[in-house]
Amino acid sequence: MIRVGIVGAGWIGRWHAERWKRLPVTLVGFYDTDADRCLRAAEDFGGKAFAALEDLISAVDIVTVCSPTPFHKEAVLMAAARGKQIFCEKPLARYPADAEAMAEACQKAGVRLFVGQVLRFFRQYVRAKQLLDEGLIGTPGLIRMVRGAGHPTGPQGRTWFESVEQAGGTIMEGGVHDLDYARWCLGDVEQVFARGITYRPLPFPGDHILVILRFKNGALGHIEGSWMVTDGRFRQSFLIAGDRGLLEYDSLPAEQLAISLREDRRVPLLPQEPLAEHDDPYFAQLEHFLTCLKEDQEFRVSPRDGIEAVRLAVAALQSVRTGQPVRLEEVV
Repeated sequence: MIRVGIVGAGWIGRWHAERWKRLPVTLVGFYDTDADRCLRAAEDFGGKAFAALEDLISAVDIVTVCSPTPFHKEAVLMAAARGKQIFCEKPLARYPADAEAMAEACQKAGVRLFVGQVLRFFRQYVRAKQLLDEGLIGTPGLIRMVRGAGHPTGPQGRTWFESVEQAGGTIMEGGVHDLDYARWCLGDVEQVFARGITYRPLPFPGDHILVILRFKNGALGHIEGSWMVTDGRFRQSFLIAGDRGLLEYDSLPAEQLAISLREDRRVPLLPQEPLAEHDDPYFAQLEHFLTCLKEDQEFRVSPRDGIEAVRLAVAALQSVRTGQPVRLEEVV
């Protein structure tokens, strides 16, 4: 039986634990710098609360890194050095150079590294990508994506989010999903331009950011990330426009993926809510990760994909700081 350990026993670590428990693996335990939180997770999901990161890593075959972004690198490098397979939550790192070092360490150690860009496993997003690749809406020229919610600190206690330098603000912690998906659909990006604002006494505006992407193929991207939704409701949406029609999705209210073509209009038969275990994108990505390890298949999300998502987010932050467009090739 494959042994799994989770680094980080907070919200996302518990989210992973719930899903690992439904897969053919043994959840060995957790490591967290907060000993009480680690113990509660072990009591709720089984396994052991480890007092040291290296002890957890030594006891497992797969390391699931769910710690805050600033601590991803330490866990990934240690796991790679010990020959463990690695699932790392997004963003892979706060800075591209760290992400590059993590990927390189895994490659040299001969271990697999998967990055949790889970939007590639949401049914509406997967179906839209399939329809786009099939040429249903013709040649794409624009992708517009929105991700909004209230600020994630407060009752959840994730105070490290307060530091844009550590966490990267909304574009790094949330918008990195949309940046990755936009690149997955339309290809590599050439230039990034962004503007941002904040509603809190921060030295840098990281609570609401609008990013304009110019893709190498000439298409444009419009990515909006916000922690300024006053009622706190989470929303994600997309629109992909081609020369033959549109693909649209909006999670508020929960709707099916809509297609609008020049010649007709139709809606794919996608259920509004998950009806089966495999419809849960977080379960689906773990199952995919496990299957690819067992069958030696390519991951849907490569380390390079994780690196480029970080690079796009950092480019957006640089553009906000300078007020100037940033060429992606210059971001290191």
